[in-house]
Amino acid sequence: MNRTSNCFFALAALITTMMIIIICLFERPAHASLQSRRVVVDGNTGNALYGYDPVAYFTDHAAIRGKRSLGYTWKGVTWLFSSQANRAVFQADPEVYAPQYGGHGALAMARGYVSNSNPLVWAIYRGRLFLFYSFTARAAWVEAIDLHIKRSDINWTELEGTLAR
Repeated sequence: MNRTSNCFFALAALITTMMIIIICLFERPAHASLQSRRVVVDGNTGNALYGYDPVAYFTDHAAIRGKRSLGYTWKGVTWLFSSQANRAVFQADPEVYAPQYGGHGALAMARGYVSNSNPLVWAIYRGRLFLFYSFTARAAWVEAIDLHIKRSDINWTELEGTLAR
């Protein structure tokens, strides 16, 4: 090889090494994506259930936004409530009011994978709150509710441990 080739390879090796060093120095720690968390959170605020009051689905039969001043941390995530009473009810028994499968889409869970959900697309069945990605997903879930819940419950026990807190 001639001297020009040697210089070219040396320069390429130097540039590659410098790029690796720069990447290592400035690499940020990996954060779990919203979809890969055990509890689905709002990407902007970090609030559970996208800032909606989980108790209101049961008491008001509506998706109602919570207030920052009425937040409560459970499972490492802040949950917001529309009233002091709703916060107190949740604090007494959060498992009753929290959405199933950490708020991931119920139909997707039945099919064996996690998906985000839309807090405006929901259902309460046998005292449990289920969220869905879309109205179409909810309609498909309703076609075989008990089968979907059975599959979702099994899949959630397997998938929950793979998700970040």
